[in-house]
Amino acid sequence: MIMSTGYSEHTQSHDSRIFVARDPRFLILAFCLIVIFTFIIPDVMGLVMTLLYVVVLHRAVGLSLGTLAKNAKNISGFVLLIIVVNAALVRGEPLTSLVPFLSKEGVYGGVFYSIRLLVLYFAVTVFLATTSPEGIASGLAALIRPFSARLAHRAAFFGFLSIGYLPLFAGEISRIQTAQRFRGGGLDGGPIRKLNGARLLLVPLFLSAIHRSAQLAMVVELRKIKSTIIPLLRLERASRNDYGFVLLTLVVLIIAWKIT
Repeated sequence: MIMSTGYSEHTQSHDSRIFVARDPRFLILAFCLIVIFTFIIPDVMGLVMTLLYVVVLHRAVGLSLGTLAKNAKNISGFVLLIIVVNAALVRGEPLTSLVPFLSKEGVYGGVFYSIRLLVLYFAVTVFLATTSPEGIASGLAALIRPFSARLAHRAAFFGFLSIGYLPLFAGEISRIQTAQRFRGGGLDGGPIRKLNGARLLLVPLFLSAIHRSAQLAMVVELRKIKSTIIPLLRLERASRNDYGFVLLTLVVLIIAWKIT
């Protein structure tokens, strides 16, 4: 599964965007609110409302319906697995007489957790597609600096490096998958073949990640990025849209939380 990983992959035209955030602090705040409320909303209907709001955001920031469908397809296997496993493990009233080992309570719980997963997945997609590594670093630094300047520096540094590394990581996955297909591998076929394909993908991926991490550490040390990143970061002046976006997100999440 490869999630669309953000700003470099989504080069939408500005004409298709309804909302464009100027201050990354507000995007970070909205994203944190969505994550928090996703875990405290107790009802399926509330999660469905949250999911619909995130899908609307998906379109509002200029992401295409094709991207939305691709992301949904990428995670559909995990969604189905969650529902089936939960239905099989949770005891309760049988779903039907044909499949007595699946319970209605388990299916309900599986749907609940699946919607939660979809909300988080699409929220991360929107966040990465609308925020650059510089924006995340500057936003984190600005939010944390009033409490601890040292912690703000660390958060900005690691936020910048980790988010900037995602497009490289996704590109590495694509290259490894292409190489495995030419060798007759891949994730197609039955369960055993998929497991073997996953093994052939993960081993070189982890080795590549270790190698790139060592290279990145050397570059950071030689160019003294850690000590110079904060002075280079600049925040755009917040607009009314930024305040309105966070307020709208909070209102929608509170309503979703109160739905019973």
